[in-house]
Amino acid sequence: MLEINETRAKKLYTSVQDSICKDIYNGVYRNGEQIPSERSLAEHYHVSRVTIRKALDRLENEKVITRLHGSGTTVSLDYGPRNGNMEIITIVAPAQNFFFSQMIDAVQTKADALDALVLFQQKPKDIPLEKCLFRIYRKGLRNLILWKEDMELQSEYLDRLKGLGMSIVLFDSNSDSGLIDSVSLDNANAVCQLSEAMSPDSDSCAFVTWDHPGISSLQIREKTFQTLFPHGTVLRIPYQYHNRESTLEPQMLTETLKKLSSFSSVIYAVGELGILFEGASHASGIRHKAGMIGMMQGARELGITVVEQDFTGMADRIIQCLKIQNIEHSGWIPTDYPIPGKLL
Repeated sequence: MLEINETRAKKLYTSVQDSICKDIYNGVYRNGEQIPSERSLAEHYHVSRVTIRKALDRLENEKVITRLHGSGTTVSLDYGPRNGNMEIITIVAPAQNFFFSQMIDAVQTKADALDALVLFQQKPKDIPLEKCLFRIYRKGLRNLILWKEDMELQSEYLDRLKGLGMSIVLFDSNSDSGLIDSVSLDNANAVCQLSEAMSPDSDSCAFVTWDHPGISSLQIREKTFQTLFPHGTVLRIPYQYHNRESTLEPQMLTETLKKLSSFSSVIYAVGELGILFEGASHASGIRHKAGMIGMMQGARELGITVVEQDFTGMADRIIQCLKIQNIEHSGWIPTDYPIPGKLL
């Protein structure tokens, strides 16, 4: 009977703890603000003050709140490193991305060397990304690699997850707040590498990219091209055709090929665009220098110069970032790590 009562008590205060964390994550209680008194919380959750006190004890031990006698309880998120382990690493990523398997393989290889288990979570289509991430946190999983790609997520949710005790590394994007590590291709350098290898005519060069302002890697690549070629032309393809979920309309393909035929050099922001348009160009008898970021099947046959992501190098850096975040006195400072690509 005693064991049953202890088990029930633990479920109660764990449930309260989870609920308070969820409110902090959702911004109901913001960092630096006070949360309700023990009495108010007990009434709200219909539990005893002893249960509330145990839940708050755990939150204080996890550096989520601070309690001062006579001053109440304050949310005090700790964004620094915490003592943890690397037994399980969770990856949230878009499985439909062409480079997904290479990224997963590289991380898995590095994780295997640590005897760490890698879990993959594809973001469900029917729930927002922030809910998916908090569900991972509630399961006690504390190492997260997030490949956000085009998934919408306000940076404050990631910041709060970090403050609640999760070790996080962003892949292929940067942190808006500067509180999270990020590892990505050196996008500016990749465009420069293609430019040097192709030696394009500055007045007859085009840049083909997806029309999506929310993907930072695409924006950096486009901005770099415009800096290198101020008189160059940027062609943006509607993002709805990303990953070929729907076929490019024949009229759009024809119109784009007509535009590309007038350029002596074309740089593609991503591999799928390079394969699509260079394949169609060759079939139509159109020839020009071409370069793209990301190796894909058919690139060599089409004579496309490629800068490939160093997935092994990026995976190594990701694991190192997680390691140092799991050591409380490591001196960890959130950093953006651009990893140079490889010219093939």
